[in-house]
Amino acid sequence: PSAVYLFKEDGAYEGKRLYLTKIREEKDSPLIGEIRRRKHRDVEGKNPAEEKFLIYFTIDKVLPLTGDGQS
Repeated sequence: PSAVYLFKEDGAYEGKRLYLTKIREEKDSPLIGEIRRRKHRDVEGKNPAEEKFLIYFTIDKVLPLTGDGQS
C-alpha cells in the first residue's frame, strides 16, 4: 500500500508532496499514547475497545507542492 501526504506551509503555495510506502503496522501500540500531541476529551473515552493503529512508512519521493519538480 502507498499514500501521498501533502504538506502546505503557511502563506503562499509552498510545501511538499511526500510519496510514501507502508512498511509496518502495529495495532494498539503503547507508543500511540506517547507520541500524540493532544488528548481530546470528547473522543478519548468514547470507545476504549476501539482498535488504534500505528503505521510506518518509507518516503519514496519528495516533490514541491505545485509543479512536477522538474525545475
